[in-house]
Amino acid sequence: MSATQEAKKSIEVTAYSEFVKALDIIDQTQLTLFVDNTPPNKAEQLKVYEARLSEAEKKLDRSTADYVQRLDEKRIDIMRTVISETIGQYNDKYANYISPESLTKYSSRRNGNVDGIGLKFRAIANDFPIAIGPLLGGPMDGKDIEPNDKLLSVNGETLFSLSSNQVEAALKGPSGSVATLTVSRNGTEHTIEVKRAAVELHYEDSELLANNIGYIKISRFGSKSQVQVRKFVAELLLKGAESFIIDLRDNPGGSTLAARAIVSLFCTEETIYFEKFKNGATRKLPREGEHKTHHPLAVLMNENSMSSSEILAGAVQSYQRGVVVGTTSYGKGLIQKVFNLQAPLGGAIRTTIAEFGRPDKQMIHAIGVKPDIHVKTNSDFMFKRTGSLNVSKKTQAFQRELLEKAVKKKHPKQASSLIAAKDAQLEAAIEALQS
Repeated sequence: MSATQEAKKSIEVTAYSEFVKALDIIDQTQLTLFVDNTPPNKAEQLKVYEARLSEAEKKLDRSTADYVQRLDEKRIDIMRTVISETIGQYNDKYANYISPESLTKYSSRRNGNVDGIGLKFRAIANDFPIAIGPLLGGPMDGKDIEPNDKLLSVNGETLFSLSSNQVEAALKGPSGSVATLTVSRNGTEHTIEVKRAAVELHYEDSELLANNIGYIKISRFGSKSQVQVRKFVAELLLKGAESFIIDLRDNPGGSTLAARAIVSLFCTEETIYFEKFKNGATRKLPREGEHKTHHPLAVLMNENSMSSSEILAGAVQSYQRGVVVGTTSYGKGLIQKVFNLQAPLGGAIRTTIAEFGRPDKQMIHAIGVKPDIHVKTNSDFMFKRTGSLNVSKKTQAFQRELLEKAVKKKHPKQASSLIAAKDAQLEAAIEALQS
């Protein structure tokens, strides 16, 4: 067998092996909560693959020099399609096949770092994007960039009227590469040279409020969120914090390990939540890490607080460790797991492997966590903070300015009252702690 034939055989065998593994993972782990009928089994899906591959082979010209390469590409494309269709038949919006390109983005977001320049921006149709502000600790931190600067070009390539994804792609690049930005401020242009690097995305922020209340905002649960929150708790205690507020509003979830570790900072109990699997088996998920404080605690939630947010709030409420304030959470009581697939198939399968419930065995999915103190106002969205939070006070002020402009445009009659509104949910949490 020639070297070319060996390579072809290796690609075919490895890809097919991963393809079969993916179908096995779906069959063995994916819950059937969202379907009434039984989805097709692995044997049926393998037949679908073979039939499509046979049709594809008939259409390819065997006489061309790149026949083997094109056949391999078609084979892998069919495998990925069949995997997507298989998981799709479970009608689960949280489960899917993740392409190799999307997996890179997913992993970066989950791990809290990306390669780039570390700049928040806003794309604008028929105009240049504007700078919002640099991420603290990133390559752009300390550079000559101000909120509302226009970003004209990167390495000579114009950014005019590009979408957010296109601007992001232009700014990103391998660590060590140089990005030369042309920036316009009040009509005067200047350039900024910045070396791209791994940029940490912090989803946590903190401050000491009046009456010695330690406030911690978590916009999502990254793989390192527990480290940052543990640091904040220690710092706030040194500053004299006598109670704590954890703000989980609009938090879509993320790392369950991070949620367990953060609960453990405030609770001494052994079980944080439990999982129920496809085969009916259950397991208790234990605490993670050290306990830090017995000080009074309030948790802020709303209808957009999901998954790991509900794990944290559910444990606090079940153990009567603190008071939950806001509105009933989203009710996503499901656990997903990502199973990576080797190249050349690549990518990953994300399946819903379990339902989860609170330590007191109350289920979360489609129910949510109901607050102890219900507070709903029309101005909730005025206090929404999502994504990376490691930005300066100046950047935060500009984000608020942009929000107010949008409110004036979208809600002209209510704008004044919405902009002047106090954060009723936060105030309710503060009042609960003081009483």
